[in-house]
Amino acid sequence: ASIQGNLPLLAALWSEDARIVDGRGSVETSDDYVWQGRDAILDRYQLAVFPAPPPPLPRSQLDTSTTLAIFAEDDGVTLINGEDRWRFIIREGRWWLQELVYSAPTESSQ
Repeated sequence: ASIQGNLPLLAALWSEDARIVDGRGSVETSDDYVWQGRDAILDRYQLAVFPAPPPPLPRSQLDTSTTLAIFAEDDGVTLINGEDRWRFIIREGRWWLQELVYSAPTESSQ
């Protein structure tokens, strides 16, 4: 959806109170940039992602031994891929994207 500029599909994926956090490459959270709520997230896609969409993930990268960590919680799951953390929740009988935190290393990864 982000590659194709499909805003209606992105709106259907993110929960109303979702957020995206750019950790700006540091463990410190006071300098993080946060897009709070679906409307802010959709604005981010229109202003920052659609003009220079991410490249498709090459098939060869999908077949590597990249380690993903998945943690189950009461109302959802968190998926960690490198420094990216995706949080998915179950609400209203379906899965939603609740949070993406990127460029935010943990102290243990530094």
